Amino acid sequence: MASFTESIDAWVAETKERLNAVHGRSVELLGEELAKTKPEGGRVPFLTGNLARSLLASKQGMPNTTDGPYAGSNIGLIAATLKADETIYIGYQAKYAARQEFGFVGADSLGRVYNQQGNYFIEGAVAEWPNIVKTAVSEIKGKT
Repeated sequence: MASFTESIDAWVAETKERLNAVHGRSVELLGEELAKTKPEGGRVPFLTGNLARSLLASKQGMPNTTDGPYAGSNIGLIAATLKADETIYIGYQAKYAARQEFGFVGADSLGRVYNQQGNYFIEGAVAEWPNIVKTAVSEIKGKT
């Protein structure tokens, strides 16, 4: 029979393991939401798929914007090694991501005015965060 201290130590270890699992799965689900294109039922505009493929995660800092093409997201890979106390940075490498998120109003050199409505795919994913965490908790509970 395990001592009281051993029982507490085991409970703490299991709790940390579950926290890490929920944190990692939540980040993975968030990445899926951030990459879900309009044809897939999401908010990310889709022409070539370049914007959705430009999604990148890092533990060191925000990903830099670059010119494509992009290989695709690494969020699942980063989430698999993520600990609950680690910060993760998720961003789009495509330089036009902010314009697609918020929209823009502008004019060209001929004075033609352009007004592009925002898609708010980041804002939409952030609004889903509580549901994403609930889903992750349910999934992790189902595995234990």
